[in-house]
Amino acid sequence: MRKSLSKGCAYCVAFIVLAGFASSAAHAEIYIFDARRTEVRFTYVMGISKQQGHFNQVQGTLQFDEKAPEKSQVSATIATASLGTGEPIVDDELKGSDFFNVAADPVMTFKSRAVRSTGADTAEMTGDITVNGITMPVTFAISLHPHTDPALKHSNGAREFVATGRIQRSAFRMTAYQSMVGDDIDIEIDAIVRKKT
Repeated sequence: MRKSLSKGCAYCVAFIVLAGFASSAAHAEIYIFDARRTEVRFTYVMGISKQQGHFNQVQGTLQFDEKAPEKSQVSATIATASLGTGEPIVDDELKGSDFFNVAADPVMTFKSRAVRSTGADTAEMTGDITVNGITMPVTFAISLHPHTDPALKHSNGAREFVATGRIQRSAFRMTAYQSMVGDDIDIEIDAIVRKKT
């Protein structure tokens, strides 16, 4: 009798835990990155000056629970061929085998693992970034707040999502021109996210 009761209690506990998880998940809303209003920018130092580039083909989702922002999740996929710096020679070099190797690795990915709130609409997000088939941890400072784009005045619930972080290019087998180009690469993700319908 005691064994049956113990087993029954275990089932009750499991049910309560699952029910609580389902209830929590129900509060989270899924947002989709607006492809026309999302860009990933990167900055690096060459010589004594800063150089910039961007990727403009980004797909991603944000799962956000306003009551429990620490449970938020982000995933993103970036088409490496969408890289642009405004200098065709530089673009060709960065898309080549010494850097992003677009032919062999057409996408980069990011997937979050943890979020820690740092303010009313800011947080620190850690996750994994994969470039050239190599996955490394990265930390982003993020903000999420109502958008200010007049063109989205009728887009109910749309928000602006911004994330900034830094990686070292050498960690992803990008070691060419080390005497000319710095190792630190600053990243900024600037996106408008819309509620999934």
